[in-house]
Amino acid sequence: MEHEIHTRHYSIQDTYSREFRNQIIINEILRISLSPYLFQELLERILIYLTSQKSLALAPKAAIFLVNQESQLLTLKASHGLTPQQVSRCDNIAFGQCHCGRAALNGAIHFFTSIAPLSAESAEDPIDRAHYCVPIIKDEQSIGVLSLYVKNEHELSLETEQLLESIANVLATVIESQKMDQQLAELVDDLRVSIISLREEKMFSESVIQSLNHGLVVTDLGGNILKSNSAARQILQPFVKSIDGKNLNTLIGTARAKKLMTISGDGSDGQELEEIILATDDGDEKIFSYSTTARRDSRNNQVGVIVSLSDITELRYVRKEMEKMNRLSTVAEIASAVAHEVRNPLAGIKIMAQSIEEDAIENSSQLECSKRIIRQVDRLNELLTEFFSYARPVDPNKRPTSLNTIITEIRPLISNRLMNNSIQLIVRFAENLPDIMADPNQMQQVFLNLMLNATDAIRQDGTIEISGRYLTGNALGAFKRKYPGKLSGKRYVLVTFSDNGMGMSPEIAEKSFEPFFTTKNSGTGLGLSIVYRTLQENDAAITLQSLEGKGTTFNMFFRVGE
Repeated sequence: MEHEIHTRHYSIQDTYSREFRNQIIINEILRISLSPYLFQELLERILIYLTSQKSLALAPKAAIFLVNQESQLLTLKASHGLTPQQVSRCDNIAFGQCHCGRAALNGAIHFFTSIAPLSAESAEDPIDRAHYCVPIIKDEQSIGVLSLYVKNEHELSLETEQLLESIANVLATVIESQKMDQQLAELVDDLRVSIISLREEKMFSESVIQSLNHGLVVTDLGGNILKSNSAARQILQPFVKSIDGKNLNTLIGTARAKKLMTISGDGSDGQELEEIILATDDGDEKIFSYSTTARRDSRNNQVGVIVSLSDITELRYVRKEMEKMNRLSTVAEIASAVAHEVRNPLAGIKIMAQSIEEDAIENSSQLECSKRIIRQVDRLNELLTEFFSYARPVDPNKRPTSLNTIITEIRPLISNRLMNNSIQLIVRFAENLPDIMADPNQMQQVFLNLMLNATDAIRQDGTIEISGRYLTGNALGAFKRKYPGKLSGKRYVLVTFSDNGMGMSPEIAEKSFEPFFTTKNSGTGLGLSIVYRTLQENDAAITLQSLEGKGTTFNMFFRVGE
């Protein structure tokens, strides 16, 4: 049964006393609500305090439910004095199964003296039936219900109703505050997850960028380098010690920086691979291929560029060497075929010329012609011999060979020529220089050819210097970087031929090892070609450096003889 709340007349003194007492109760509940307790514990403390107030004559049994408007359920959030069975039955109750649901629906305080038809209680429960159901309202909507059971001596009054409404208002603030705290906590959790996700994504992106084998440089529109990966730093290390925070203009020059930061003008964000050449302090040049992509912000405005760099110096050098080898191989095949076809007719011509010579003993004019024919045939045979030496080199008999022995063998062959042209020969080999792995006879021919070339370049009054030293570690690494692809071993002997002759222009030096190329009035142009191919057959390499008017230096790299 539901009872109306009756009002009585009290004296002014009683009214003042009740209002003062009620205000004390409200103040204490406010104090509890501001305490640093967890939400459920805070509500339970409020219930304990309320049921302990003797002036209210409340039974030691109370509960606070939260309303779920969508599911029309009351959820038990805090309780005091309920048995475990009652807590279980009241955990989630539909609005129509209890009196508190009615209070939640119509938003008014109700006082009941009997259980609801579908109540979570049973008739056997040894408890008082009279209780308040006070809706907790926020913005004209029920968000919870305060359920307070009363003792038999409890008196209904308007003052009690107003007190309970005030308490419900405090609870509404507490519940809303808790919801805001919960939403804030969820927001913080979501933000934390987002930050972790962004951090992991950043770490993933960084690891991918750092693992790339080509360099990436990120700049702003002014060319200031904002970020780079390890490959970019390694590629640019020979030119600058540190690149992050620097400006491209100061690192590689304004013209190159402008070229590097230029986006293709067709409206796309990328461009075809282009090339740029940079020189180190010691004069070495590096060739880089690059592409430039616009870096944009969330509004698609360009805020900088991303430059992708690759060092293609070695690739270019190897490709150039391969092209040279292909040309040499093609020429060798042609030379071999021509020499083979020409040699047999020449033999016939020489035989006929010798026959004419024998019959022309008394005819001086005819005799002279036959001798000239024989001399020219012999000259052509010598030329054919050189063709065969280039086209079909003899397989080398590689073995540990002393450089001093090679020089000792060829010195008598060249001494008269050196003396007649006032050319000084200086030989400087390092102490304890290891033997080289090569065919000694072929190396004598190589060294002799280089000496003859040097004497031709000097002509008169000059110097030829031959030096040798052992290469390993950093010294060898420097030459490997300078001549990528040429040196694959770990230990080499470097032999240097230098002269102070007329030297060569870069264009001529570039073609020096090509067959049939010569600047001499006489000669086949096969001397250096044979040198190049012979060294190659002996697993050695040769490079050329020359300055016009200053002289020429040949560097030969021999594997160390075991």
